[in-house]
Amino acid sequence: MRFGSFGAIISVTVLTACATAEAPRFADEMQPSAIDGYAKSELQEGDWSKAEQALLGADVAEEDQVFAKLNLAFVYSTTGRKDQAVAMYREILSGNDNPYALLMNGEPRRVKTIAKTALARLGVE
Repeated sequence: MRFGSFGAIISVTVLTACATAEAPRFADEMQPSAIDGYAKSELQEGDWSKAEQALLGADVAEEDQVFAKLNLAFVYSTTGRKDQAVAMYREILSGNDNPYALLMNGEPRRVKTIAKTALARLGVE
């Protein structure tokens, strides 16, 4: 699977947002250690093994876990583990959380929209 086909998904590692009814909280406004929980640097470097280890061992607040799951699903799909990626994307879709994530180009997208797009690219409906 090509990295470029999932470029929009990897971009959630750059800036992520936790949607609340009053004021969305963006990752760049959080403590640096919280941002590291999404394996941003490992993903940007394309070090899938380290990214997976970081995401699986991340101590991410419950309300932010959807972002780590999204990045982990990306790692699974990039490394040819389609079944695991599909399961993770479906878990995101079945959850109640649907916060915004900012793409690398600065455009906001709901995490469920990103998951649906990724599933379509994987050929899953």
